[in-house]
Amino acid sequence: MIKGLWLSVLFVSILISGSQIREGRAQAARLGSETGLELPRYVSLGSSRARLRAGPGTQYSIEWVYVTPGIPLEIIAEYGNWRKVRDWSSAQGWMYHALLSGRRTAIVAPWQTDPVPLKHEPSDKAATTAILSPGVKGSLERCDGSWCRISIKGDAWHGYVSQAKLWGVYPGEALE
Repeated sequence: MIKGLWLSVLFVSILISGSQIREGRAQAARLGSETGLELPRYVSLGSSRARLRAGPGTQYSIEWVYVTPGIPLEIIAEYGNWRKVRDWSSAQGWMYHALLSGRRTAIVAPWQTDPVPLKHEPSDKAATTAILSPGVKGSLERCDGSWCRISIKGDAWHGYVSQAKLWGVYPGEALE
């Protein structure tokens, strides 16, 4: 009886250790190999002209050229000074790290055709300040996990957009 109990405790102990090792590997896999920052993560385009390449180097073909600074991009991998990024349309490729900025931006509901209200306060019941077309780009000022304060066209428009209607911030993510 005692021997059987001891074997059961040993077996459970081995299972727990294996689980902790897998958790540690999963945690490590979520950090960029070059920066140590979380992957994936959002950034924005810091340049007015940036090439998206098929691989991490100038010898790889150019797949796309971005000409609008400030668009949000999601970093999904790192290799040396190169970052694999994905945009709101799911296009992905490699971009040189110096072309990216840590400034957070978002695109309003690029997956839909209906306009999105810009609210005066973070509530569905708040007054609507403006109606935003899908695809409008704005700077994220802060997010509480449900609503984001966003500025459009510099400081021309400020207000709140439901976080679920933005590409460039994760569901439930808080930004200060």
